[in-house]
Amino acid sequence: ISSADKLVAGLEGEYQRWNKEVESMGNDLDMLPMYAIIAAAFLTYLPDLPEDMRKASLQKWKSKLGVKQFDLKHFLSSEREMLQWRSEGLPADDLSMENAITMMNCGTWPYLIDPSSQATDWLKAHYEKNENLEVTSPNDERFFLTLELAVRFGKTLIIQDINQVEPTLYPILRGDIIGQGPYKVVQSGEKMVDCNPNFKLFMTTRNPHPNISKDAESIIATINFTTTRAGLTGQLLTKALHHEKPELEQRKSELLKQEEDLTIQVSNLEDTLLDQLANSSGNILEN
Repeated sequence: ISSADKLVAGLEGEYQRWNKEVESMGNDLDMLPMYAIIAAAFLTYLPDLPEDMRKASLQKWKSKLGVKQFDLKHFLSSEREMLQWRSEGLPADDLSMENAITMMNCGTWPYLIDPSSQATDWLKAHYEKNENLEVTSPNDERFFLTLELAVRFGKTLIIQDINQVEPTLYPILRGDIIGQGPYKVVQSGEKMVDCNPNFKLFMTTRNPHPNISKDAESIIATINFTTTRAGLTGQLLTKALHHEKPELEQRKSELLKQEEDLTIQVSNLEDTLLDQLANSSGNILEN
């Protein structure tokens, strides 16, 4: 009887929490198609717009679809991932975080409008532990050779200062992959090059108004990192807090990381508990 009392008392809190989670998950599942539509629309239509126009569009879409709350950052990313990006030098304002999420999730190759070069520097830091990172520019005399080797060997290629998308890049940007026997090839310049599925391409420019043709716009994801007033306010606030109260900023990062770790730990403990309850043999009170 004592063991039974302990078991019932111990599971009472879990029972109440699980009921709340089931209810919350049920609501999320009902709204999942709406969340997915809003996220897809954001990735497709908003990355090249300033922050105020993004918020206005999101508010209009949420109203049309009957969605009360929607947070793109937590729908398509995790706190741990965003903390990692910040530690690599990405500004902590909403615009930069949303742009980083777009870069990691868009279906076409990203083209970054980055006048301050903050996003480009973060991109290099993010992929620098990857030995296959290559950085080039259209003015480099070895540009086409670097591009060919990146495609062939599955490297991550960052093309800097590309103020207009050259037609020679179109086959790669469109993904015009052709099967030749057991190989898949794509045209790079005047050559047909073996296409490695691990190949990644990022294009950046410091020109706030690059010359992008209409046919190029349809095959790239233009992502605008131009700092707006709201974005600058967020960045300056973070800098000021880090300068005036560095221990608070450090504590905030530690708490966010700890929360993420504890969430994972709770999830693992839940799985273990449910597994033991479902697969218990003999008298459960003896466990």
